[in-house]
Amino acid sequence: MMEPVRIESWAFSRSDAAVLVGMTGGQIGNYLTRYDLFPERPKGKGYHVDFKLADLLRLCAVKVLIASHFTPEQAAFAMRTGRGLLSAMRNDGWGDDQEPLHTYPGTLFFGRDSAGEFVRADGPHVVVATLLRCWPIFDDLWPRVRAKIRDEGKLVPAPYPGDVEAGIDAFEAEIAALRARRWNKGA
Repeated sequence: MMEPVRIESWAFSRSDAAVLVGMTGGQIGNYLTRYDLFPERPKGKGYHVDFKLADLLRLCAVKVLIASHFTPEQAAFAMRTGRGLLSAMRNDGWGDDQEPLHTYPGTLFFGRDSAGEFVRADGPHVVVATLLRCWPIFDDLWPRVRAKIRDEGKLVPAPYPGDVEAGIDAFEAEIAALRARRWNKGA
């Protein structure tokens, strides 16, 4: 059986990522080089670039922030560092029972720092905070990612070993259990 983590780490090409998140290849290129959205990645010609689920969610978050009147530079700066959306969905809680930190689990906060840049921060010193809800972004992206993984899983040879359908089912069961924990509902 394919482990759920294999689904989460499925690698997509730049052109596939562009289709999945609704950008052009040129826009993705800009986020790689001009806006440095992925600072941990090598840059320049000759480097193969692939995108995993967490990367796709980061690109989707940038689109959402831009639609909410961030400039591309501000959106990329805000999403460049810190935990990603998948991490916020998974780790948004405290204590042994992972009690939700906020009314809406899986929320990232952005406030302006002294230089006027949007940074991931919230607290009593932040007068206005922008909230980014991770679950709706995941819910919008996941059906396209699932369909692409299913298509690629039918290739011979398959890009990854194991039963793709069982891996998708296991990943979706993990997400359903996580959603139930975060929202205090039975799975």
